[in-house]
Formats: sequence, structure tokens, C-alpha cells
Amino acid sequence: MARGKHVPIRMCVVCRRRRPKHELLRIVRTPEGFILDESGKLPGRGAYVCPDNPACWEEKKLRRFAGARAGELSRMLKARLGGEDGQG
Repeated sequence: MARGKHVPIRMCVVCRRRRPKHELLRIVRTPEGFILDESGKLPGRGAYVCPDNPACWEEKKLRRFAGARAGELSRMLKARLGGEDGQG
């Protein structure tokens, strides 16, 4: 019997929901700052957030991954993904 293709599962660092990797947005932390990794293959420390849930872009909740630079990351996500309603 044929098996289906393996789908990697990742977890959002904010809401802890497990979703297929292609549904989440990867953020890479570098010494220069944060990079939104569209390809999902950049080297460096990475984490995943839900791109369709504005609650996952809040500074306070991003501290788990970004620490003191969570405000910078929150502003970058809101500018890139849209305002409070998630519409760009």
C-alpha cells in the first residue's frame, strides 16, 4: 500500500499550535536582527509564528523567542503582515 508524503509539523512559539510547516512563517534571528525566512531554509536560530493570527505578533508574547528585541520583531511582523486585523 502506498504511503502519503511526509508533511513536517512545526509549532508556533506564541500560541503553541502545531501546524504544517508551510502554514507558518519562519523567523530567523541573526546578529544583525530578525529576518522573515520565506524559503524556510536560511541558516540560524529560527522560530515559527502564525501569519494569520495577529495575536501571535504581540510584543509581550514574542519575548519567549526574541527576548529584549521582541518590540522590534513585533513592529516588523505588523508592518509585513498587516495591521491589527491581519490585512496587508
